[in-house]
Amino acid sequence: MKNALQYYYHITTDDIHQIDGIYKFTFQNQYYALYPFEGDLNYIDKIYQFSLMLLRQGVYCHQIMPNSNQQLITYIYQIPYVLLRSNYPMEEKITAEHVIEFSNITNNITYQGDLRHDNWEKLWSNKIDYFEYQVNQFGKEYPIIRESFGYFVGMAETGISLLNQMNLEYKNLVVAHRRIKRNQTVFDLYNPLFLIIDFKIRDICEYFKESFIHNEDIWEDIQYYLTHNALTSYEYLMFLIRMFYPTFYFDTFENIIEHNSNEKLLLPIIGLVDKYEQLLKKIYVYISQFVVVPEIDWIKKI
Repeated sequence: MKNALQYYYHITTDDIHQIDGIYKFTFQNQYYALYPFEGDLNYIDKIYQFSLMLLRQGVYCHQIMPNSNQQLITYIYQIPYVLLRSNYPMEEKITAEHVIEFSNITNNITYQGDLRHDNWEKLWSNKIDYFEYQVNQFGKEYPIIRESFGYFVGMAETGISLLNQMNLEYKNLVVAHRRIKRNQTVFDLYNPLFLIIDFKIRDICEYFKESFIHNEDIWEDIQYYLTHNALTSYEYLMFLIRMFYPTFYFDTFENIIEHNSNEKLLLPIIGLVDKYEQLLKKIYVYISQFVVVPEIDWIKKI
């Protein structure tokens, strides 16, 4: 990797550390990370232009560095990489406070393009259609998926139904992330490869769901967030709806199907169903103090 950095980026350094396929190093008092690019290669220019737009608007994110051929993707050992440069190492683990602060400083972003992810109804419906196709094609090979899939689709469809009932328009979009993961660092939070445009509550909901699936008691943190962050009526409702979408199940499902992982990875998630239903009911009742929430019969019966 040392020779590749010198050849493609004219960077000479002996201090290279590799963790989970990511190469980190310092050069001329700047911090760098060479990331394997796992997304659609056709999107890299859009991501680059988006990152430049954010920087022009005063929103910090790491800089994507073109190589010596002025290309954003560099193939090293046949793997596509993107080089990022940052001002600080940012190695501390992310917390709810980091996530909330990031959403607040990127408030009211104006952007029209493929990185908008705020049409949840369309995105979720398309995802479910894709997953249903996968189950129809490969379900016999995955009995755990076949038996559990319908329940989690039903949970997501509750969220879609609420979206249909509300039929509201909302303009305040922020910079968010494709996924917020428990083991991510603050460096990851400002990584332009992970950034999208969505609603303010997306990231914090995903943070709470990620914490829940790792058996953390998050109810008090949720209460605090809902009480102390000046949410609009729309944001309260969208928070509830986002929590109905079982990201933790669908992401694991996708990993099993696409990477042939062991479907027993779903068992801990399935084992938390009753506990998650109780959490959803608490959120439903709590948010009902602030806004009028459409009735959800199966939640009220829990």
